Amino acid sequence: MSDDPEITVTARDVGPDDVTLKIAGNAYAGWTDIAITLRAEALPNSFSIAVTARDPKNGSASVTAPGDACEVTIGNNRVITGYVDRVIEGGSATEHRLEVVGRGKCADLVDCSAEWPGGQIKGANALEVARKLAEPYGIDVTLADGIDPGPAVPQINLNYGETAYSIIERVTRAAALLAYEDRMGRLVLAQAGTVTAASGFAYGQNVQAWQVTNASDERFSDIVCSKNGVDLLGDLGEGGNFFATQHDPNVKRHRLIYLVAEPALDPYGFVEMRAKWELARRAGRGRVARVTVDSWRDSAGTLWEPNTLAPIDVPGLAAGDKTLVIAEVTYRRDNGSGTTAELILMPKEAFLPEPISLQTTSLADITPS
Repeated sequence: MSDDPEITVTARDVGPDDVTLKIAGNAYAGWTDIAITLRAEALPNSFSIAVTARDPKNGSASVTAPGDACEVTIGNNRVITGYVDRVIEGGSATEHRLEVVGRGKCADLVDCSAEWPGGQIKGANALEVARKLAEPYGIDVTLADGIDPGPAVPQINLNYGETAYSIIERVTRAAALLAYEDRMGRLVLAQAGTVTAASGFAYGQNVQAWQVTNASDERFSDIVCSKNGVDLLGDLGEGGNFFATQHDPNVKRHRLIYLVAEPALDPYGFVEMRAKWELARRAGRGRVARVTVDSWRDSAGTLWEPNTLAPIDVPGLAAGDKTLVIAEVTYRRDNGSGTTAELILMPKEAFLPEPISLQTTSLADITPS
């Protein structure tokens, strides 16, 4: 039938919300079932695009194969640069379905083992470490404008079989940075919420559905962080222990938690930092908004992007949560609900990287007096 969906190779100008899959110079359009997800807290980005035709012969020729390099675009905006993971075909006597599933280039950092001659990286900051580990996989690493890559770490040992991302995640946490993938397939090191969208989300305007979660089960009235897990000198009172305490005035009843910080070169400063982080992070994670809106773009025509501040006004939000950070966005299209964007938003505090100490001791700590 002439109106059946069909995968076509196109060189024409595309509409602002047309999705194309670019493979080896060809741009394939006509996808009817679309889910493209971009993330600020994790990587890689991912996509699943499909088409179903009533004529089982329609579109039966394969447009790609697993492992192919690809680009996914919305209109003239690239959203994912990566690889095809799976090609799934199926159907019945009356229809044919073709689905292509893939991820951004940073998938190799998550899936594959870290490579570096000698198994050690010395005197490198978070940006330098990330670049060294991303280089074997052909992945560029970029630092957001005006962001400090953190101090140099004297030595990092690569454990056999450890993934590149697991090491990158540790060193970026130590530098208080987020690590996520951009549209070009690059690894980005940045801080949370440094860009603001031209518009946001409002009940009665562009919001089709929403959910606001205000939770207390992971929050505590008093967070007490200790330098040691045991009292090293029990006969001298607290002896070798050191405690840092943070109080959350928004927890309505007494809820106490003791936490033990990992060993650190500056244990006292690290314990205080860890206690403050626990309070802020738990408070941020206790307030999550999910919205479904009727457009993939803000009022300026810019696609909704992760790690972007956006105003939000929906029932259930606290007075102080009127501007939140986009943690994840999924551009979705299907025959049932049309074109929508599904977004997860949280307060900026929810994105604070967990403090981690990469230097657990010093020569002074282990040299006898």
